[in-house]
Amino acid sequence: MITSVTEGWFKSDIMIHTHDNIHDRNSGRSSRTAFYLFAIVALLIFTLLLWLPAGQAAAASVDASHQHSESGYSGGATGGQSLLYIIRAVYYIALMAATGTMLWSVALPFASGSDPQRLHAKWSLLAVRTLLLTAIVYIFIHFNALMNSLGTSVDAIGVFTETNAGRSWIALLVLAVLGFAILKQNEIVKAIWALLLLGAESFGGHTLALDDSALALIMNFLHLSCSAIWAGGVMLLLLYWFSDRKEAGRFAARFTTVAWITIVLLAVTGIIMTVFLLPSWRYLLYSNWGWLLMAKALLVLAVVVVGAFLRVRAKRKEMPRGMLLKLDGILMLAVLLIVGVLTYISPAPDTEPLNYHKMGEELHYTLDITPNGPGPNEVSLKVWLPEELGEPDAVSLSITSQKRPNLAPITVELLPKETNNDSSFPGFKLTEYMAGKVELPSPGSWEAELRITDIDGHTAVETIPFRND
Repeated sequence: MITSVTEGWFKSDIMIHTHDNIHDRNSGRSSRTAFYLFAIVALLIFTLLLWLPAGQAAAASVDASHQHSESGYSGGATGGQSLLYIIRAVYYIALMAATGTMLWSVALPFASGSDPQRLHAKWSLLAVRTLLLTAIVYIFIHFNALMNSLGTSVDAIGVFTETNAGRSWIALLVLAVLGFAILKQNEIVKAIWALLLLGAESFGGHTLALDDSALALIMNFLHLSCSAIWAGGVMLLLLYWFSDRKEAGRFAARFTTVAWITIVLLAVTGIIMTVFLLPSWRYLLYSNWGWLLMAKALLVLAVVVVGAFLRVRAKRKEMPRGMLLKLDGILMLAVLLIVGVLTYISPAPDTEPLNYHKMGEELHYTLDITPNGPGPNEVSLKVWLPEELGEPDAVSLSITSQKRPNLAPITVELLPKETNNDSSFPGFKLTEYMAGKVELPSPGSWEAELRITDIDGHTAVETIPFRND
């Protein structure tokens, strides 16, 4: 009797362990399968982003997409532009919340089924839902605005498949949808998902317009990653404060140390990207982008001060003060709102390029100054003289400030440029010149003096008044 009972227990025990082992193997296989599928999808996304060439049919949409989306607006905001700014800012906050929450899951190994783990899972789901919703709205509004600026002749599908902005939108939507499946995976997969999402976002913005776009993209990715860690940490700290004060104290001890590292990296990568983006420091003073950037810098300094107080309390193993946490949260939202707008507007001053053309019996000329703002400018000059005179014997250009007459005139060193066959003015020969990085130190009223001497020794003096504000 005892033997039969023992054998029954033994068999039951074997069946239970066998069932558990099968369950664990199935669970492991399911996790690995999900990871492999995720890796394949991610690889396809980045293949789309990096390697697909732009087709001829979408050439116009590529250029316009760069001007509209990657360079952004430089002027005053209209109603439609203001809506884009708001949607962009809200999307950016949602992006930081979703990616930051996922990245922090690696550093916070919660016990399965614990209250902190359930709270984190709840907030992660809410963040992913918000990201998907805001991304759909953002892409829809942005795409409509882009198509309105391009006109009906542009292929709408080509905008998505053959422009950097469109490809980043596709990657964003695919990854946002995959976020719901990623929530059920382990912390490493969640972190990879967050980094891929930030990588897709780094392909938008101003960096793609730079000559050394590869290094700029790396700096942009690092900047976004640090932003997500910092912003996600602040959000989690606030959420824990309102739901579980004890857990907020534990999280604050970890977050304050990481926050200092991320803020330092944010400052370094931000300065490097600013150097890349701005041809001159004067753009900080004479563009909306520059003023917003300086406002962001002041807010970050305030964040450093608040973070220092939080760090002191964390070192003393004291609970963070609610007032400091709320202030930190307000500063974080303000910074993210500004960044959302900064990534959309142009760093260049809001000016109109100068294009001055004058016709004469013995002389035609065209003077171009681009972007015609404070800081460095590109200058080009076209001169038409009668064919019997040929090319000018000498050409000089100087620019004088009307606002500051005591300032020495700016001498523009014009270099000859290769000229294509021109038939604009029969009987005249075209000669072209150019100059780069002509510094106009301030906005205001200027006067260009152009002297053109032909081979007969006759000199024509032309004065061209213009403004660069």
